[in-house]
Amino acid sequence: MERYSTLLISPLLFICLYFYLKYKYPKGEFRLLFMAVLYGFIIALPLIALDQAAHYFRIDGARSLRRMIMYSFIFIGFAHEFFKFLPLHYDITRRKIFGGAADGIVYAMAIALGLTTLFAIYYSFFGNHTEGDWLYLITTGPMNALFAVILGFFTGMGKMRKNRFIDSMTGLGAATFFHGVYRFTLLSNDVLFFAAFAAGTLLIAAILIHRSKYIKPDSK
Repeated sequence: MERYSTLLISPLLFICLYFYLKYKYPKGEFRLLFMAVLYGFIIALPLIALDQAAHYFRIDGARSLRRMIMYSFIFIGFAHEFFKFLPLHYDITRRKIFGGAADGIVYAMAIALGLTTLFAIYYSFFGNHTEGDWLYLITTGPMNALFAVILGFFTGMGKMRKNRFIDSMTGLGAATFFHGVYRFTLLSNDVLFFAAFAAGTLLIAAILIHRSKYIKPDSK
């Protein structure tokens, strides 16, 4: 029962995000925000298939250091952040309503929470559980939201500045690295290191959120 109650974490985080935005922008338009959540649901499907493939080829789990690194940084870190990046970069950032770094953070978080909602359901009922899976189910929503801050900040900055490709790749690379470290830490079952990593990630996300409020577009 406790395991399944963790499935509410990502939806509750999205509800909190929505009501915060609704309070801050009472006359705002939120269709794109819900579309971002839908994108999260959609991209969860190929990621679930990829996770099953990793299990089939015995890449998942803590069987060896090499497999842990491959699974954590490629099958989880890169794959999850890359699929989040696709709708954010190729659709959402190209909408007229999209402003810049702050909007990138908001929409990336919505995509991430949609993704983790569906992926957590899959992991709870059908996933191939590994070391630290209880901590994974509790933290996957909040941690993915923090990684989304990194991805969204730089992807959003790409629209505001002249070096769109560099900013976008910086966001994708940084988010992939942090996501990979996160999964590797849980596979290694090192709770103390995870706590330090989570605190550091939270601090970085807070700095990026604060900075996003003051970034101005490059002059053309």
